[in-house]
Amino acid sequence: MKFNHYTIAALPHLTWDGDLPCSLAELLEEFDMQLEPLREGICSILLLDDLRNMELLIKSKTGAGGNTADGKIDFYRAGITKPEELELFVDDPKHNTPDFVYPEFVEDFFETWKTNEERASHIEELYTGYYTMMSGNKNAFLARYGTNMMIMSTIISAVRMMKSGADLDKNLKGDADAVKMILENRNNADLGLKGYFPEVAEIVALFDKSKTPLEVERELDRIRFALLDEVGQDKPFADHIIYGYIIGFQLKDRWTTQNDEAGMQILENIIKGNY
Repeated sequence: MKFNHYTIAALPHLTWDGDLPCSLAELLEEFDMQLEPLREGICSILLLDDLRNMELLIKSKTGAGGNTADGKIDFYRAGITKPEELELFVDDPKHNTPDFVYPEFVEDFFETWKTNEERASHIEELYTGYYTMMSGNKNAFLARYGTNMMIMSTIISAVRMMKSGADLDKNLKGDADAVKMILENRNNADLGLKGYFPEVAEIVALFDKSKTPLEVERELDRIRFALLDEVGQDKPFADHIIYGYIIGFQLKDRWTTQNDEAGMQILENIIKGNY
């Protein structure tokens, strides 16, 4: 408790509309010693940046280019594995295993899909695997975070499929309860999820407005950011406060160095429902 009290008091103030004082990688380096007791949970959070870097590498190898205006890759720097080691892993997952042991769903992904073209077209499986893993985390806050993100991802996929005319019955995957309710209530404005996930109306409404895909994705991250405040407010110095802070910083850090052109490139497949 004393550890968390001092650590939380020292963290820079974080709001969705405010500026970041530094990058997430710099923050984690600055607080490396203080955060050591929570290393396992933090690694679970940072795994998401590794998956994003894997996606950038896979897609660049298919000729899709990177996420910058000149087609190069601007890596997420707070990930667990260094970009150069991760590139070796993506080239040959069987013989270039990094020091960090990736969860089984990552191994299964690279074992199932052998070519970069196959991996690029099934990249959403990495993120589904990630949030499924998080929803089973032994820490209650991280488990709830994983569940919330899986539900949100399912809603986003459903809305995009309906707008594109895709067959929901055959293609919709994600949170099992959310999938069931959406399929039964696809003609309802709230997809039957209002009591299960109150933010559903706000999410669906984003796709009915004249917003660019980049603006929609920013708004979705704002909702993700807001969801972090829903758990454990009665315990202001528990571990979940630090976990939630790092996730919130991660969400904001995603946008700090991206101009609109680069942002559109990195979001090319997010728009299709991959994240």
